[in-house]
Amino acid sequence: MRVFVTGASGFIGSAVVPELLAAGHEVVGLARSDTAAAALEGAGAQVQRGSLDDPDSLRAGAAASDGVIHLAFKHDFSDFAGALRSDQGAIAALGEALAGTGRPLVIASGILGAAPGQVV
Repeated sequence: MRVFVTGASGFIGSAVVPELLAAGHEVVGLARSDTAAAALEGAGAQVQRGSLDDPDSLRAGAAASDGVIHLAFKHDFSDFAGALRSDQGAIAALGEALAGTGRPLVIASGILGAAPGQVV
């Protein structure tokens, strides 16, 4: 399978990408920086340059894949609402590219700030 991974060089992605490659999948990772691109290439993945705020790159990556794993998130907690808008836009772009294809979109999400016992 050709898998497009956002956040491929991040905390979760740096664990997921090697597992995908070891299982024989072709991985294309979204990279917004030269450092991220180098890390992905070093791991054996292909690189697609872009960002969460570039819906065209997200749609292109999704359209050229057999499935997408969305792991990226902007960790700018000084503008958390903006980070959420970027994530929502990224998910929408990925979903648009995959709509009606039967190809999967897997999303990792967190519940940052939820206290134990708190209903979110």
